[in-house]
Amino acid sequence: MIVTERPWTAPVVDLETEVEALAAGWVAPYHQCEHLMRTRDWLVHLDPGATVEMRVAAMTHDIERMFPGGPVLQHATVQWDDPFYLFPHSLRSAEAVGVWLGSLGPAAASVGIAEVRRLIGLHEVGGLNGADAVQAADSLSYLETLAGVTRSWVLSGLCSRAKGAEKLVYSVDRIRLPAAREHAQELLEWALDQLPTDAEAAAAREESR
Repeated sequence: MIVTERPWTAPVVDLETEVEALAAGWVAPYHQCEHLMRTRDWLVHLDPGATVEMRVAAMTHDIERMFPGGPVLQHATVQWDDPFYLFPHSLRSAEAVGVWLGSLGPAAASVGIAEVRRLIGLHEVGGLNGADAVQAADSLSYLETLAGVTRSWVLSGLCSRAKGAEKLVYSVDRIRLPAAREHAQELLEWALDQLPTDAEAAAAREESR
C-alpha cells in the first residue's frame, strides 16, 4: 500500500536574483528539475541567510546528468557512498555550472563562481561554510521529490527493495546539519512507505514482459 500524503515540506521560495532566474531556465529541461528547485527551497528554509552562491549551487548541483557521457550508476550493486561515483558526478556538475556561469557575463558578475563550484563539488558529502546546508537540502529534496523514482527502480528491477530502502536511509544518515534531522526522519518514513513489496515488484516485472 502506498502512503500518498507527504509530511510537511518547505515552502516554495521566490527567485530573488537575475542569476537565479537564469539558472532556473537553464535547468528546466532536466528531467529532475523539480528536485533541483526544491533543494533551493529547503536550503532557504534551513538557512534563510543562504548566500546567492549557496542558492545557485543548490539549484544546479546534479546538472551533469542532463548531459551525456557522465559517470554511470549501477543501482543494484553500488555502495551509496562510493567516492568513485559521487566525486566524478559532483565535480562534473561543478565544472558544467562553472562554465555556464562564466558564459553569462555581467549577469553573473556578483556571483563567486569558484564558491559555487566548491559547494557543488561537496554537495554529496557536506563541508564548511554552507556546504553542510546544501547537502542537507539535497537530501530533504531527494526524499520529497524522488521517492517515486526510487520506487520505479525497484519495480523495474534496477535494484532490490532492500537496495532502494538503503538509498533512502543513506540520504538521511549522511546529513550533518542537526536542524534538518527532524524533517528528514518524517520524510524518510513516508518515502519508505512508497517502496513496493518484493511481491509487488515481481508482479510488475512479470506484467512488463
